[in-house]
Amino acid sequence: MPMWGNAMRRAQSGLTLVEMIIAIIILSIALVGISVSLSSGLGRSGNTIEEARAVALAQSYLDEIFGKRFDDASNPRGIPPCRTNCTDEVDFGVEAPEDERIEFDDVDDYHGLDEGWGQATPLQDAEGATRVGYDNFRVRVTVRYMDTGVDGVEEELGFDFDTDDTDMNNDQDAKLITVTVSHPTNEDGWKFSVYKTNF
Repeated sequence: MPMWGNAMRRAQSGLTLVEMIIAIIILSIALVGISVSLSSGLGRSGNTIEEARAVALAQSYLDEIFGKRFDDASNPRGIPPCRTNCTDEVDFGVEAPEDERIEFDDVDDYHGLDEGWGQATPLQDAEGATRVGYDNFRVRVTVRYMDTGVDGVEEELGFDFDTDDTDMNNDQDAKLITVTVSHPTNEDGWKFSVYKTNF
């Protein structure tokens, strides 16, 4: 019978109270670490979603603007380019009677466009209809001539050309279009820029 008693004692052996407390403490520390990493990852994924939406919004505005002709004085096909009769930069913006978005016909009509979150005008599409699903986003557009001399291009683009020969040798050969998309989480906004050349 003593053999049977030893087998019973071995079958009933398990964790002691001290071992259970140590296991609970180790699991608690691991769970705290996991929850902290998950919460910081979720916070970053929220910003990623806003950034992706800002990129999509900026792309739609840039596509709309880039599809317009270079200047009011440009021919519909862009050839020949306007030279001495292009719009002065101080006159960029909406001209009468282009008071509705659908009537914008050249890129500098968009200069000064400011709509969306906190503005009187909601975000609109190319036809003037209100955009849905972009609550709390704001879009601002600026247009200006780019200094197209070789030195100006080198300064704008941040590198040196190997040669001084360039086809862009007129002050009105290119316009820099900048779309800034902002959100309450990034009030300074994300900036997106393209150049429209004179053709």
